[in-house]
Parts: sequence; structure tokens; C-alpha cells
Amino acid sequence: MNFDLSPEQAMLADTLSAFLERNWDEAAHAAGEAIDIVRYRDFWRRLCEELGLAALMIPTHGGGLGGGAVETMIVMQAFGKALVHGPYLSTIVLAGNTLAAAGGDEVRSILGGIMAGDVTVALAHNEGSTRFDLASAGTAARRDGTVFKLSGTKSVVLQAPVASHFLVTGGVEGGGVSLFLVPADASGVTMEPWRSVDGQPAGTVCFDGATALFMVGGEGEGAAVLSPWIDHAILAQCAEAVGIIEALISHTAAYLVQRRQFGQPLSAFQALQHRLADMVVLREQARSMLYMAVLTDDPARRKSSVSAVKILIDRALRHVSQQAVQLHGGMGITDELRIGRYFKRGLVICASFGSEDEHFRRYDAEMLTA
Repeated sequence: MNFDLSPEQAMLADTLSAFLERNWDEAAHAAGEAIDIVRYRDFWRRLCEELGLAALMIPTHGGGLGGGAVETMIVMQAFGKALVHGPYLSTIVLAGNTLAAAGGDEVRSILGGIMAGDVTVALAHNEGSTRFDLASAGTAARRDGTVFKLSGTKSVVLQAPVASHFLVTGGVEGGGVSLFLVPADASGVTMEPWRSVDGQPAGTVCFDGATALFMVGGEGEGAAVLSPWIDHAILAQCAEAVGIIEALISHTAAYLVQRRQFGQPLSAFQALQHRLADMVVLREQARSMLYMAVLTDDPARRKSSVSAVKILIDRALRHVSQQAVQLHGGMGITDELRIGRYFKRGLVICASFGSEDEHFRRYDAEMLTA
């Protein structure tokens, strides 16, 4: 099987990497307690205007260019290497695809705003009691005439401070979970902003009778509407993790060559060579698993493939990031080096979209019914 990128895909990778090198200052974005919303939104708008990155990934029936899983993988690997923690994952991979699949006149207007860079969307689903169970939501959605009003609190909403809209899960009276799009500036929406451990903007969002713009999909069908695109987002984040693993190994190998001890470079010590070799083996395994999952066309194998790659890549990311920190010594965990920031981003990735135990259970269930 040929895993080479097409000329167009290679151009996308090169152009995006060059753009990020010129325009993305990760350390500046992650520094300090205050979140510079204007800077985040300006960077995102430039990505959309100059590279057309949002339109590239929106399906053609939603007005976009219809890029697929391979293009998403290319983008997220570049983001991983550059430590970009912008709204791409939540706005395009999750919200953009979910809205495009739902269709409708209201959706087309929102998709136009997304492609122009004016609309950014954060997924508001996590709750203290339900964690990441898509079929459960403590937030209540009550019908009020022709609209729905939402009441409840969503925790750990990544990208919340820079979002113009929230994609919110809410339990409806007839049972089940529905999906709603709610403007961030709607009456009844309040947010407590903070930074996650990797420096990206996040927040706790409270809905107190907030009016939804519209329901995405049918009533009680929120989990069914969202689930396929959650799997797509997991693969995208796994691609980001592979980019981080590649960067960690590159930085660590360079450091071992440059740093000298007992009159010779650290790279001359066999024990350290073995540890670096183990990191490279895990990188190749992670990359191979990612390709396997991205190129899986069989819907029956999709969920099991996604869970398998999530489990393996999370483990590889943890091991490689821990080894990179140790091989750099005490300064490896500090924010003075990128190694420490890669490590922290890895912690957030491993904690996203369900735990390892949850994905083991899903993998077992899918394999038993296959």
C-alpha cells in the first residue's frame, strides 16, 4: 500500500508548516493568566482567510471543499508539532462536520461564518456527574413555545473563552439527549474562564434558561448525531499526538548530541541510545496505527479501530513525553523548554474523549458484536 502524500496534500503540509512557523508564537499564547481573546481570534481568522483551512475541511454539501480524514491528519500533525491550541478541533472537526451533516438553512448561515473565520464553536458536554458519556447530560433542555431553553453547568469546556457559539448537549423531557447550538452572548449564559494545564483557554459555562439558536438533528438524537464526529475528532487528536511524539523525539535527539558529560556527548552512552530507540519504535507503532484507522472504510470496524488507536497512541504519547523529560533532566518539565509544554499538552490529550478504560470497554463490546 502506498502511504505517500499526493502533491496537493504535500503542498498543504508544507504551506501550513511554513505559516505556523511565521505566525504562531505558542509560548506567547500560553503565557500569563489573562487570555488574549483578540489574538486567538485574529490568528484563527488569518488561518481561514489566507489558507482557507476552515473551508478545506467542511463537506461539499455544506459549501466547503470536502477535505477528508487524510487532510485532517496532515493539519493536526502540523498543529501538534507547533503546539497550536486553537479552535480548529472543536470548530471544524466537531461542530463543522456535525452541523453540515444535520443540514438546514440556519446551519448554512453558521457554516458560512465558520469558513470566514467569524464563528468559532466549543463543545459543551463534560459535566462533573456524567463525564464524557454522550448518552447522559445533567443539563436540562425545556421547550418554550418554538424554542428550547437550557439550564445546567458544563465543566472543562476547552476553547470556551474564544468561542462565539457553544454546541451543547441537554436532556429533553421525553428522554434522551439532544444537541443545541447556543450563542456565547445569549442571555442566561455565563462563563468562568481559566487555562488548562497545557495553557489553552478553557472555562466553566453555566446556562440559566439560555435560549438555543436551534436544535441540531432530531429531538433525543444528540448522541447519535454527535457520536460519529467524536470518533473523527479522536482520530484528529491522535494525529496531533503523533506530531507531538515526532517533535519530542527530534528535540531529544538533538539535545543528546549537543549535551556533553564526562568529555563526550550524551548520545554516546549506550543506555541512552536504547531509550531513544524505544521512543522511535513507539513513534512508528503510533504512526502505523493512525494510518490504519484513518484509512479504515468499513463502518462496522470504525468504532473498534478508533478505540484501539486511541489506547495505543495515548500510551505511546505518555511514554515518549516522560522519557523526553527525563532525558533532558530537571529542566525538561519547565516551561523554559518546549519539552515541558509538549508534556502538558500530552496530559490533556490523554484525558480527552474518554479514558483508556472506557475505550477498552467499547473495543471489547464492538469486537464481541462483530
